[in-house]
Amino acid sequence: MSDLASVLNRPNPPFAELPSWRDVLGTFAKGSVPHSWALAAPVEWHASLRDEMARLYLCDQGMGGDDCEGCRGWRRSAQGSLTHPDLTVVGEIDKAGNVEACRALIKELFLKPVAAKRRLGVLLAADKLLVHAANSLLKVAEEPPLHACLLFLLEGDNLLPTLRSRSRFTTLTAPLSSAPCPMPRGETEWLQWLQNFKDGDDIPGLLSSWTEDFLQAGDLESAARTERLRLLVLQKKLSQTMTCDLLILTLKEELPFEHIFGGFR
Repeated sequence: MSDLASVLNRPNPPFAELPSWRDVLGTFAKGSVPHSWALAAPVEWHASLRDEMARLYLCDQGMGGDDCEGCRGWRRSAQGSLTHPDLTVVGEIDKAGNVEACRALIKELFLKPVAAKRRLGVLLAADKLLVHAANSLLKVAEEPPLHACLLFLLEGDNLLPTLRSRSRFTTLTAPLSSAPCPMPRGETEWLQWLQNFKDGDDIPGLLSSWTEDFLQAGDLESAARTERLRLLVLQKKLSQTMTCDLLILTLKEELPFEHIFGGFR
């Protein structure tokens, strides 16, 4: 057990206390795990989500980290990442896999499990899957082998409808921390916001209220965008001026995140 603990040792994930994550854990505890599951969350959480969900899926009891056959299959690579013979990951955190990788995943899923009771295929950046790649997964998402499961990780709600209709969809969001407030829209409202902006403003709290407003409106893509920015502000402890510039560039001007965030990783 000590060897297993050293392999699986990790800090609590940033979403550990979210009610939506507790619902996920409850699903595993009840044994009602879907064969195809789509999880929408800020992209900064995806690496932790991949590992945490894989631990749960590949545990015989759906708990993760006990001493069952499935959990004893985990190893840690020289680079520090977790590996398991019944886990196949397609794509990267910010780049979806191509159709060839998806077809290779399907072949893996049809093989019998090696250590666990299930085989799990994880599709990273699932909202960026091209149509041909997504279509190659339709049959296995609808009628998988009894031992096979698919996990789609994405930001926002842009999973193709053909896959979404075959999957359970869950959004990991923080509990309501402030009253929903609409984000400025149009030049006039943004100009007014800039004029009122001052040092000491609670920018993370403001972004949280914008996120809640988007969530209530069902706009998951915009909610994920504002939540991603809030996390960056908290993690990097940016100055007020830099934070203000980022808000304008990413939310008002809608400049793609990859054009800005590379310097902060």
